[in-house]
Amino acid sequence: MENSDKKFEEYLAEFRPRRPRALPDPANAHRVWPRHLAAVAAIAIALGASLWFSRPKNSKNKDSVVENVNVIPGIKREPPKLSLVAVTQMALKDPVQLDAQLTEASRRMLPDFRGSDSTLRVLAKE
Repeated sequence: MENSDKKFEEYLAEFRPRRPRALPDPANAHRVWPRHLAAVAAIAIALGASLWFSRPKNSKNKDSVVENVNVIPGIKREPPKLSLVAVTQMALKDPVQLDAQLTEASRRMLPDFRGSDSTLRVLAKE
């Protein structure tokens, strides 16, 4: 134990104190504000763009979504998938419509266990 203490003391003796470097010149501090201004401008642009694209669409802003119309009769097109933003807005504005949309989406997306070759029917036979 004493030998390792001695080695440690020798190791510490190798280090020599030195003077700390000088503090930065206060004249360079005035060069930082353009960076802050650029960062604030970038954040403001990003926030403005996100608000612009997430605003509700109506007939006044002429970006209304075209209704899903079947061009060829007899071919049933799948309704568009609902995004998280659309579902949230629907939940806030019309919960009854949200329930209807989710029920319809569950019929389209979830497997139907009532069919003759469904997984549940196959497992029930075993």
